[in-house]
Amino acid sequence: MKYKLVVCGGTFDHFHKGHREFLQYGLSISDKLLVGLTTDEFVKAKDTIESIYDYKTRKQELENFFIQEKARNKVSIEPIGSIYIPKIWEQLSIEAIVVSENTISAAKKINLIRKEQRKYPLIIETVRLVKSEHNEYISSSSIRSGEINREGRLNVNPYWLNHSLIITEELRKEFKKPFGILIKDKKDYGNLISPFLITVGDITTKVFNQIGLNQNISVIDFRVARHKEFFSLKDLGFSKVQKVIRVNNPQGYLTSDLFKAVSNIFGSPKSRCRIVLKIEGEEDLSVLPLTLRAPLNSIVFYGQPGEGVVRVDITEKSKEVAYGLTNQFKIVNTNFDNILKKILYL
Repeated sequence: MKYKLVVCGGTFDHFHKGHREFLQYGLSISDKLLVGLTTDEFVKAKDTIESIYDYKTRKQELENFFIQEKARNKVSIEPIGSIYIPKIWEQLSIEAIVVSENTISAAKKINLIRKEQRKYPLIIETVRLVKSEHNEYISSSSIRSGEINREGRLNVNPYWLNHSLIITEELRKEFKKPFGILIKDKKDYGNLISPFLITVGDITTKVFNQIGLNQNISVIDFRVARHKEFFSLKDLGFSKVQKVIRVNNPQGYLTSDLFKAVSNIFGSPKSRCRIVLKIEGEEDLSVLPLTLRAPLNSIVFYGQPGEGVVRVDITEKSKEVAYGLTNQFKIVNTNFDNILKKILYL
């Protein structure tokens, strides 16, 4: 059925595949689509997560989508500070409201208010939620948490959780370049407010501890340039008892155990305790799984031998780069992988 005037609303943060299909349906059943976009004040009152985009950015992403759909002239976008239809649209002859499966109750509340105002109820058109690669509904929160990208693809390929990877010679050359911004003076670390502050490497971790930056996660192996330099957490400046997770990861490898450990750290609610990921082997390549799985706006610091420290800001772009690089690793033969694990656990 086609309507002359249809309304819908939402926050539309980190505009994703689910948003796209939701609005495409709204466009398909209407001559004119009214889109209510939640204000920053409404978002903050409901959710204090800082990584939600501001109103201006979210509106721009909506406009870009409608331009791409060649439908900008049939859409009106207005700010909304509640679940209800804004006053500017109250006198319009709206026929239907488009909602997702989990927001039908909001549409019913709107119709109750309309009944009290002696207005006709809106026809409720329901759109199914879109599922991600791991059969969960795509949500902006899952994107912000670092779990999936906007198309619903897992940032950590499930295959990597069961198979170890080994670096190729071509990739070794690639990893000699800084993965992020090279910093030569600790005064240039920049703003360190983030969901997770992470250090990779013993020297970087020790420096952060010395200046009291209180990173959430530290990845260490008690080695510097592959030589044993430290023997305890105290040597690295840790004064309190930490939660220590031990993982086997030989030089040049990304083991399934490492991917599982990193996924578990970020998959559970954030703990107040600081976590130390103690690598048996080599920690250098752990920057990749950390970048892939850490929440957006987290920050990873790691040492660049002879040059300084590299800062990696966890963004959607850095996750895609990390995914592309990890995909180029060679998969270890299953039998060899099992033998390797037996040796490591002896």
